[in-house]
Amino acid sequence: MSNESIVDLVQKHQAQMGASAPAPTPTEGLEKVDSAAVQHKSAMMAGNMPEDRMSSDALDRLLANVKTKMAWITVELPSQGLLYQNGERVAEIRPFTFDDERILKSARSVSKPNETVERLLRNCVRGVEVSDLTPYDRLYLLFRIRGISYGDDYPIQHDCSNCARTSKLTLQISTLQTTPLTEDHMRFMLPDSQQEAVIKLPRAQDEHLYSSAERLMENLYQFVYSVGGITDKTILEAFIQKTTVRDIDTLRRKIFTPDYGMEDHFFYTCNECGYKNRVNIGLNEDFFTAS
Repeated sequence: MSNESIVDLVQKHQAQMGASAPAPTPTEGLEKVDSAAVQHKSAMMAGNMPEDRMSSDALDRLLANVKTKMAWITVELPSQGLLYQNGERVAEIRPFTFDDERILKSARSVSKPNETVERLLRNCVRGVEVSDLTPYDRLYLLFRIRGISYGDDYPIQHDCSNCARTSKLTLQISTLQTTPLTEDHMRFMLPDSQQEAVIKLPRAQDEHLYSSAERLMENLYQFVYSVGGITDKTILEAFIQKTTVRDIDTLRRKIFTPDYGMEDHFFYTCNECGYKNRVNIGLNEDFFTAS
């Protein structure tokens, strides 16, 4: 192997080419060699790297069957727009993306999972303000997004109430019935006072008002628009404190357990003992996983 330096090689090359210019200084020679090497390397890299258009076309081909599955779809809200200022009856939803999946995985380590769900809904819902959604509309949208993201089958385990045997069940989300809200639910006669009541239903931001049974009773009047045409909150609070428990129970049921929204339970018969079990439908550890 030759012990000649880069400078020596450059000088020898120029001598062989019969260069008439004075021999370069060591620094000048290095600059020329470095420049040539950089240009050569750049040319090689340019030849190996695909053009942006080619890269984009290749990605489009890979995702050809995915784009339709990631499209926004329109769903009708169970509340029928009766509870929102702008009367939104429908919303648009889309499936979870890779970034949404990362948010879901991080939810296990965060102290406020509700904030994670709120963030996911903001990413995957448009056409209605997420913070204004009622709990029943929120749950409905979550199940619909889950269905188009991971599949219609939702695995659920349940222990028989009679023999305690664990059954592995599969719920098909698309089979759940949805009952729309009607004007009649918002306006009704109280059984004992025989006064017409008009109510509002809770939103997500109202949860602190009914976080316990005590707070629910303290703030029940906050969810009443009027009784007998009277809208003054001071009078409504006094009315609730003085009317019968049957009137109060009617208000409480209409406000906090309304008969609209997605089905919240189903039944199955235990294979072990034949007992008919009721299963409440909620979010479990398999909710955000593929069917």
